[in-house]
Amino acid sequence: MKRINIFSLLACLAIAGCGQASESDNTTTELTISAAASMSGSLTELKKEFEADYPAIELTYNFGGSGTLRKQIEQGAPIDLFFSASKRDYEALEEDGLIENGAAILENKLVVITSDHVTFDSFEEFLQSDKEMAIGTPVAVPAGSYSKAVLQEMDVWENLQERLVFTKDVQQVLSYVNDGAVDVGMVYLSDLHGEENVNILEEIDPAYHPQIEYLAASIESENDQKDEAVQAFYDYVQREESMELFEQYGFQTKPKEYE
Repeated sequence: MKRINIFSLLACLAIAGCGQASESDNTTTELTISAAASMSGSLTELKKEFEADYPAIELTYNFGGSGTLRKQIEQGAPIDLFFSASKRDYEALEEDGLIENGAAILENKLVVITSDHVTFDSFEEFLQSDKEMAIGTPVAVPAGSYSKAVLQEMDVWENLQERLVFTKDVQQVLSYVNDGAVDVGMVYLSDLHGEENVNILEEIDPAYHPQIEYLAASIESENDQKDEAVQAFYDYVQREESMELFEQYGFQTKPKEYE
């Protein structure tokens, strides 16, 4: 009788052990990715494709202004990958030793936009009016920093001070223009993907601002399993099909090897 109980116990332990091994084999690696708000549409679409191809890796996005996201990383936020629309914010993290690997992967263009109800024929016509314009807050939003550079180059920055409305990111610029809260805004070309009620009033000459680069960076980690997952997603971002997706959203691609 005792022998039967011992064997039964051993059998139960063996089954339990197999169950634990099975659960271990099916463990999901979760990656938290901070990315510029202007990449929300393209990266959300890419997430669906990636998770279908890599079911053991789950992506969670945190979108916002690159300056704000950079500060979160500096303060210890548990971020695995950072997609920055600002070379300045990327380099700040690099100088602090927080970036393990990274490269520039995309470029963008600035455009002045209006909604359907606005009748300006040119940006110059807006400048001669008394209407308001929305841009990202320059110190926190890269698009706002580039917009400020443009307006300074055009020698209208000081004159526009009382007519500028500053926003937390480019998505808010779009909302203000769409809602009629302002007459014009300055955003990236890629922000207009899928927008039906917004028109391009003028495409900004690239000579008026620094080159607009998007950089991808993996954040320092001691987790080997996560490092492999980060590498997998980074490589996936730079594959030919992903670059074609970014181009559909209005980005210009410039793939580089993961360094």
